Amino acid sequence: MKGAVELQRKIYEGGIVACEAEMEEKMSMNHYMPTRLITGKGCVKKSLEEWKRIGDRLLIVTGRNSARACGALEDVEEALKANGQKWTLYDKIGQNPKLEDCMEAAKMATEWGAEGVVGIGGGSPLDAAKCIAVLAANPGMTREQLYGLAWKNSPLKIAAVGTTAGTGSEVTKVSVITTDGRKKSFHHDGIYPLLAFGDAGYTMTLPEQFTRSTAVDAMAHCVESYFSKAADGLSRNFAVAGICLLLEVFKKIQKSGCAAMTYEDREKCYEASIYGGLAINKTGTCFPHTMGYLLTEEYGIPHGTACAVFLPEFYAYNQMAAPGLAEKFLQDIHAGKEEWISLVESMTPECRVSIPEEKIAKAHGRWENNNSIMKCQGEMTADMADDILRRILR
Repeated sequence: MKGAVELQRKIYEGGIVACEAEMEEKMSMNHYMPTRLITGKGCVKKSLEEWKRIGDRLLIVTGRNSARACGALEDVEEALKANGQKWTLYDKIGQNPKLEDCMEAAKMATEWGAEGVVGIGGGSPLDAAKCIAVLAANPGMTREQLYGLAWKNSPLKIAAVGTTAGTGSEVTKVSVITTDGRKKSFHHDGIYPLLAFGDAGYTMTLPEQFTRSTAVDAMAHCVESYFSKAADGLSRNFAVAGICLLLEVFKKIQKSGCAAMTYEDREKCYEASIYGGLAINKTGTCFPHTMGYLLTEEYGIPHGTACAVFLPEFYAYNQMAAPGLAEKFLQDIHAGKEEWISLVESMTPECRVSIPEEKIAKAHGRWENNNSIMKCQGEMTADMADDILRRILR
């Protein structure tokens, strides 16, 4: 392992190169998102003609309770009933959806003769719906074929109805599914939802813990995307727009708590989550997400919280790796470093875990040749990732 001084110098120099390259590429605005996004109060029931595009027979995919509790499931069912569309319900998706549950739902969809899949919920049901749409169109598909994108048939049509303000899955081509205890994603243009509905009213019933965890997930998406080597001018604009909206709400929550949030505050968080989705759809995520997966898998820490605990360290890393970009970040979000970190930490639910050295050693291989690690500015290493875990969780 290199000495600390030499390593910091190399990171710093690598970051400067990355920043100069970004300045040369700032006019890059390549973008593709075929999803029709429909937002606003009552948008689900106001869009009857749009719903007809999904098919006559549908599988609705939800978690166990939240889709009912917030009213989204009832609204979807009313819209489908008004159109004469038929549906059946799979409501067994838990947090961090499992591949075996997606396979069970896909079998149900195939037997039902579903033409489309409707996901209602946060990131878990929406990601599951995408996976189910692939599996249902390709009966007998293996795990290797799924993640290897070896699909003979195009996925079923997908509609996404978001009920949390964090994931941004409504507008991405990404599905994160847990298999053999590990969270693993696949990316494909075929899993963009055909329709996405964003009614912030569905988030009004979120408990405080989930309000906070999903909000800091949106923040992590925006911040990680901003600093990604894959970022361009457009994706950074999405990221900054999301961060600025979130900071407005975070300041209010820091002062008065989530109970003080109005519909307008919830709407700002939802809008920010969409910006975050648009941003990571271009860039993917960086080390807070890939390292956060470990906390979720090993300790059951909610996804957003597990990512957010790494954000202060992520900014510190970028101060070394890309100092010019780190300074520009603060200028763009109109906040000082201490203010931004204070707001993020005040919003992040406590993460009381201590990771033993043997688990750090076991996780080491996950950071080597990892896409999210390689998208960080400079030249981040697996050894550096180990050190970050030690500093945060011991």
